[in-house]
Amino acid sequence: MSPVTSHQSQRKYYAVFGKPILHSRSPQLFNSVFEKSGLDAFYTRIRALSGKDVVEIIKNLNISGANITTPFKEEVMPYLDFIADDAKLIGGVNTIVNADGKLSGYNTDHFGVTRSLIESGLNLNGLKCLILGAGPAARAAVYGLVKNGAEVAVSNRTHSKAELIANDFGFRAIEIDKVNAVIGEFDVVISTLLPDANPISDVDLPAKLTILDANYRMSNFGMYAEAFDCKIISGKRWLINQAVESFKLYFGVDPDIKAMEKGLSVDLVRSSINAIPYSSGARFVNLIKTDIVISLPAAQVDCLNTFLDEEVCKVFGS
Repeated sequence: MSPVTSHQSQRKYYAVFGKPILHSRSPQLFNSVFEKSGLDAFYTRIRALSGKDVVEIIKNLNISGANITTPFKEEVMPYLDFIADDAKLIGGVNTIVNADGKLSGYNTDHFGVTRSLIESGLNLNGLKCLILGAGPAARAAVYGLVKNGAEVAVSNRTHSKAELIANDFGFRAIEIDKVNAVIGEFDVVISTLLPDANPISDVDLPAKLTILDANYRMSNFGMYAEAFDCKIISGKRWLINQAVESFKLYFGVDPDIKAMEKGLSVDLVRSSINAIPYSSGARFVNLIKTDIVISLPAAQVDCLNTFLDEEVCKVFGS
């Protein structure tokens, strides 16, 4: 691994952490803005081992800001120096700001939900919304919607998890096998499910429904809703709207949203993915122009290609 040069040390680095992570388009969003704005900054993807590993990497590589996705939104919280009130209520962070080694955690996912619905022409006050799922993304959606006056219910395959969110925020949980009987009550369904999941595949969705899917690639639920002629709001809007707020936390100004939207359309090229390893304790890694950094346990330092192949297969198929 090459040490950073004196010029590189002046450049600011940002990253999205997750596992898997190669699918994330956050680098395209942010790097497009950096290029358009002339910022000396670079944004990459980092596959971490744990929430603790995320924090170690941020500090050791002096990463100025990070976005956090599955499965680290909750895991990373005990290792942060400060957590914003909304992130505490949501129970997960998706944005970390590094200020001279002090790490502050925030959650901008709820802006991804509320602003995506508003820009589609919906008034949130009194809007009847059903949330599918019970993880940090679902809690963020609930927080944003309740804060803006929407009427919310949540449903999840594991009903006890839905009940936990409902009790925390003061609304009802609906058993997944009861959704068919009540679906007509809702204006909006927000899916925070994994791409392959659709626990309501036996429910007839009214065409009047608006669907917001957290996935920015077409999911099984999204395809199912599309067959009923529901209005679909792409998860790409969620991604952009939460990224706008993350950018403001990093730089204190609004980003060029048009540049973000343009960056979202840029695809990775399978044959030219630049991957580099990270070993615990390393303090100098040449991040510039990397597509993915893979954190490796000590016993697997020679297994970069194995984990890279796993990531590539999730994006491009076998």
